Amino acid sequence: MIKQRELTVKQTLAEMRRLNEHLQRLQESLILRAQLQEVTELQYNSLVQLAKEGIEFLQSCHAGDIITAEWIARRNDLVERAQMLIQDAP
Repeated sequence: MIKQRELTVKQTLAEMRRLNEHLQRLQESLILRAQLQEVTELQYNSLVQLAKEGIEFLQSCHAGDIITAEWIARRNDLVERAQMLIQDAP
């Protein structure tokens, strides 16, 4: 038969406080991870959208096409958005 350790009320309360502090740290860690996951997911979704738009833009370009001011503006927009995503990356 296993002998159970008897704790005083003071010892039990101290152990409960210690475990509660540990639980609080775990909770804070989980919240932080969830927040980081949300930011990462938003960045990923933005990157996927940018990649789709970039592919669509490049597929519309053909040999002999005239480079217009609209073409340059679209290219600049895609490049600027890509640079912003790169700067925001961890």
